[in-house]
This record gives sequence, C-alpha cells and structure tokens, in this order.
Amino acid sequence: MQSKPGYRTTEFWLTALLNVAGAVVAILVARNMLTQQEADLWLALVQAVAVAVIPAAIAYATASYTRSRTALKIVEEEQRTT
Repeated sequence: MQSKPGYRTTEFWLTALLNVAGAVVAILVARNMLTQQEADLWLALVQAVAVAVIPAAIAYATASYTRSRTALKIVEEEQRTT
C-alpha cells in the first residue's frame, strides 16, 4: 500500500487551516480592522472548530485504513488459495 502525498493528509489540511486563519486574523489586527480581543475570540473559534473536526477526521481515516487493509487481505487470501 502506497502512502498519500502530504497535501492529501488530514494533518496537512488542519495545519493549513489554523495557519491561514492565524495569518488572516493577524493582518486584520495590523490594519486595525479587528481589536486584539476580537482577534483572540476568532482564533479561539477556529481552534474550537478544528478540535471538533479532529475526531471525525480520525474516524474517517481509521475507517478508510480498515477498508483498504481488509481489501488487501482478501486479495492476498484469494491469490494464496488459487
């Protein structure tokens, strides 16, 4: 089984989301479009959403891994018995 390219992993997308959100908030604060308190609230919101998404992403990854391993074992068993 081949590993996925880095940009297709859950870790990549969660890290990218948090970094982009942090950069956008920092730019908005620097341009006085947000106060520091508002920025802190937005960053807390983004982090809370990410924390809520992580269990679902882990469950999806586990299910995908289990399906692919099961399919591989079925193919190996079929090849072994023929």
